[in-house]
Amino acid sequence: MIKLAISIFIAALTLFLIAEAVFLLPASDLKKVFYQVGALALLASFSILFTHLILLTGILTIRRICHYFSGTERQQRRQWFTLGKLEQEHHLFSQRTLKIRYFLNLKIKRLESANDRKHSRSLAKAIEQDLAMIKSHVPPDQFKAWQQQNTQYRRQANVEGLIALQQTIITHS
Repeated sequence: MIKLAISIFIAALTLFLIAEAVFLLPASDLKKVFYQVGALALLASFSILFTHLILLTGILTIRRICHYFSGTERQQRRQWFTLGKLEQEHHLFSQRTLKIRYFLNLKIKRLESANDRKHSRSLAKAIEQDLAMIKSHVPPDQFKAWQQQNTQYRRQANVEGLIALQQTIITHS
């Protein structure tokens, strides 16, 4: 079809050249006929090319639509959708896991710090009782220093310091 359109286009150009050659001859009516036939041939060639282009575009569009709705393509799109959903669920699961771990670690830290405070208070009370028992056997400045250390370690929740102080008081008794 394209060959036909190109042939008609070449024929139209040839007719225009013949019309120009006839222009040199005294018969001018012949020139008018060649121009009209050449114009019709040029219009026919462009019409054929345009029609062929429209038909080709329509055929390709129909083929692509049929291919899009074919069983294999539908199955491929379903697989991609399923894989996308699976990836999304996996990502959501990992994000939830991270969130749960984060809040669990915060809760553990809070419980540990509360437990440390509780133990430091009970240890400080035990040290106060030990100090009350040995108050008469210890010089007043040493007693005052141990009380201040006990208060300071209790405020800081320094369990190691309280244990060391208690060991010092026990060894001194």
